[in-house]
Amino acid sequence: MLSDITEAQQWSQRLQRRVIRLLLQHDAALFRQQFRLFTAQSQLPQIPLLQYYDQAIKLQFLSNELLDDILPRIRRQLSLKTTHKRLLEEAPTRGEIDWPQTIQRSQQHTPGQLPLQLLTRVRQRDMETPENVLAVALTLQLRQELQQAMNTPFEDEELSRLERQFFSSADEHAQRELATTHARQLKAQASSASIPALVQQVTHTLRPGASPYRDLLHWWQRFSQFRVGRIDQDKVLALSSTRQGEKTDAWLYELWVELELIHLLHEESSITPNDVTINSDRLQCTFTWQNRRFRLLYNRQLDTSTGYQADWQHGPASRPDYTIEREKPLEIRHQQQLIWREPAVILDAKYYLNGSDPTLTHNPIKKMLGDMSLMGASTGALFFPTIAEPLAEQEQHTRIIQRSGQQYQQQPSSQSISLYRLYPDMPFASLQQRLRAILDMAAQALPERPQPICLGIRLNPHMQQTILCPKPHIGPNIFDLVQRQSDCLQSPRLCHVIGQNITPRSGKANTFL
Repeated sequence: MLSDITEAQQWSQRLQRRVIRLLLQHDAALFRQQFRLFTAQSQLPQIPLLQYYDQAIKLQFLSNELLDDILPRIRRQLSLKTTHKRLLEEAPTRGEIDWPQTIQRSQQHTPGQLPLQLLTRVRQRDMETPENVLAVALTLQLRQELQQAMNTPFEDEELSRLERQFFSSADEHAQRELATTHARQLKAQASSASIPALVQQVTHTLRPGASPYRDLLHWWQRFSQFRVGRIDQDKVLALSSTRQGEKTDAWLYELWVELELIHLLHEESSITPNDVTINSDRLQCTFTWQNRRFRLLYNRQLDTSTGYQADWQHGPASRPDYTIEREKPLEIRHQQQLIWREPAVILDAKYYLNGSDPTLTHNPIKKMLGDMSLMGASTGALFFPTIAEPLAEQEQHTRIIQRSGQQYQQQPSSQSISLYRLYPDMPFASLQQRLRAILDMAAQALPERPQPICLGIRLNPHMQQTILCPKPHIGPNIFDLVQRQSDCLQSPRLCHVIGQNITPRSGKANTFL
């Protein structure tokens, strides 16, 4: 059956499970609130690795409902079976005396004498009901799967400390439930019972109305039929009802890259829980890399990245998939008007499975060059699942798109776009090595910048008003020719030190200040 599954189908299945696992691992509560679960359908054969994912996700998603909600309510409303047992007793009796039967027996055995032995009915209550046996049987089944999850390693990455802690805590909770009085009495019977037969029996005998046992049946139905999948026939769990096919996979690919970056930073102790913000349309975190602070943003819905203000009239909006910037990017403002802002590194993920390399990269490269021009950025990166691997073993990028420098340009351009191959079943160690290289590239493109100071130079002593104005806070080779009288300390666009306490010095032939 595995031979019938295409690589694209395997990647799609793996993307869904990996995304869910990362969301559950790093922000399970937010995942339940913002990523709506809905029924979708799938006819794809199951893959062993993906079955492990299904089991782990199912346990994390449904265990607490049984252990924290349903079983405590069952203990408070325990179903008891009432029976009446007939006894032959001497006074004083435990049960209620059945006088007609007692007199009849006395006349038969000791006629003419008062009865010394009395026939009684004793009311007894028994916990051995199908409902209670089912509750214990399902708790045993849950504990068995929890232990299996702890002892069965993933093929891509071992269980994290938080995942092991969850499974261990749930297993201890289930063990405590099985140690209660009624569970101990029913454990032997529940161990050998048939769960489908018990479910059928309880379904037929359960009284109408709200009941924790009815919730138990609904829980078991979801637990036993739980699957993560795609649209076709069987009801399963998925991430989005409005996206289908290639659009779904493209969205999951973007989300997967972001979550893997956050996962790497978490493993490197480069972020804390307070640094991470995850919601339905934006994922971002501030983090430490190379002993410096940066911000990573995944922006799915909004038109622009944080802090970006377009300087184009009637221009299109720009929305790269991701941006990386320094935590506190340098801004030049004059009376609240933005003059210049330190550009971010922009990143895009393209889940293109059709076409050949390099042809499939051409349109994304053109689009990114446009985004870089709109945003004033000089460094970008594109992620593809099917482009070639790097030629050099020590490199992580497939190639870099940049000018050759052989032709004259009116304005010097340092724009470059690095192409990286990231694919869903990439070996975990190789994936993390490549993500580290991407973060290193971004850190190199985002240097620490000096605060603006006046470095104006008079190029010619006979041209008193023409000043060469270096701007190292913007870049190493950025200069403006300005007019001392009309621009210096006058034009906010050209002079970035307006408001500073600057006193022109005289006596130097070539230096303005």
